Amino acid sequence: MGLVNTLKFSSNSGAIITDEEFFIGGRRRVHTSDNLQSLLSEEMSNELGMEAVFGGIGNLSVVSEVISGIKALLNEQYSQYRKSGDEKKIFRSIEDVARVSLKIFQKISHDRVNKKLYGLLGFSIDDFNRGYYESEGEKIEIKDDRIISKALDIILMKDSGMKNISELEAIVIGTDREFGFNAFDFYGGMTHLYISTSLYNAVGAGATSTSLAFSNLINSLTLDHRRNGMDRVAGMVELIRITNQTALKNSEVGGYYDIVFIDGTGRNRKERYTEVTGDRSQLLKEIVGAYDNGFISKDICYQLTEKIIFSSDEFNFREAENFFFSNATDTEKLNLYLRGYKINN
Repeated sequence: MGLVNTLKFSSNSGAIITDEEFFIGGRRRVHTSDNLQSLLSEEMSNELGMEAVFGGIGNLSVVSEVISGIKALLNEQYSQYRKSGDEKKIFRSIEDVARVSLKIFQKISHDRVNKKLYGLLGFSIDDFNRGYYESEGEKIEIKDDRIISKALDIILMKDSGMKNISELEAIVIGTDREFGFNAFDFYGGMTHLYISTSLYNAVGAGATSTSLAFSNLINSLTLDHRRNGMDRVAGMVELIRITNQTALKNSEVGGYYDIVFIDGTGRNRKERYTEVTGDRSQLLKEIVGAYDNGFISKDICYQLTEKIIFSSDEFNFREAENFFFSNATDTEKLNLYLRGYKINN
């Protein structure tokens, strides 16, 4: 299933985080999801002064197909814009990109519904709407109540065979020159695009408990921080901490994290876009977990988070890990905690 969380730090910056866990058929757990991707090439980003990131949850093949379709359409629009110079052919805001994303998802949904109808019942959506289909030159009316009921379940995605589409959820975040940082989300089976009206957003497994944790965080902030944003290091720590807690409380959330931080004030892609994956994200996950459980101080956690995500210096994994353990209150208990044992502090 997976989880996607976002947090807005300021009018021009924010971050998104996903996990890599997915259950095949609801039974076999795999850590292979790659559901967080930038939608713009570096050339597009630098010319338009934008960043756009897609985070989706649900069936791996559907999410991958949606992301590929979005990128293809955005590339096509950008190519037409470069050739003609026509501003009407190009996207300029994150809302424009989000609407392209919804359009592609609806197109793929429509195609899969058509294939399901034809495979099971022998007709398409258009045939169903007009009330008949043709087979070997013969006109066959669609009037059997059971056939109509089955077709409606497929079209409305109530049929269990359409779960791959109906369970997909996605968030598109990014920054643009006019509106700054924004987040949009949409859901399988829905026809609406929603703009995030809060500092946070969450979709997927455990989204409810995640939202409760985020609301507690927002309620703890001063009015100035709620309006104008929070420190980026503090924000990243809270984003990871809340995701850690969700993984402990909910199934279908786990594995390594993929984290993207966007700063719209940057002059180019390199300054605007920061992604943390693999060993670095796992180390961050463990550092924040250790802080949340009292094994290291807030100051040490913040120092390491700043170093791993935002420092321009070359990252040295071994030095960071040694600093992490050398500043722990109890290295033996920390080691047991990181290996998955229940520890009494």
